Amino acid sequence: MMGWMTRTMRTLTGLTGALFLMLFCLNILRILLRYFWGVAWLWEPDFSRLLFVWIVFIGGAVLYAGKGHLVVDFFITRMKPHIQKRMHFIMDLVMLIFLGLLVYKGIEVTLIRMRIPFDTWDFPIGYAYLAVPVCGAIMVTITLVRMTQFLRGEKDDP
Repeated sequence: MMGWMTRTMRTLTGLTGALFLMLFCLNILRILLRYFWGVAWLWEPDFSRLLFVWIVFIGGAVLYAGKGHLVVDFFITRMKPHIQKRMHFIMDLVMLIFLGLLVYKGIEVTLIRMRIPFDTWDFPIGYAYLAVPVCGAIMVTITLVRMTQFLRGEKDDP
């Protein structure tokens, strides 16, 4: 990957870790407050849901960038190396179409959900849905970089 892409992925990895730590601490605090002092925060489950959605989508984008996602490559590994590269390009092209659709539909759903608040919190649930087009756009960028590297004949980092 390019230098700016590597730095961006490191930043997103750190952000994912920080959000996870925040979610973990918040839930520990929630348990302690409820069982030892009988205090329940009504807004906390919705906030946890918001954090969880962002953690999953940002983490998915980071894994996609590092090629850490699950791939079934049984047939591709049995092909000649030059055909493997072309197949990876074709898979990136299909992925680009899927991700473009994900971003487009994600924006549609996010705009609709911005008018609906969380259950116990006067905050639009659309901010949770916003993770879909934002992280989808990150994955589109990653895919375009990979495809550009292929077309230029540059070595793609694993």
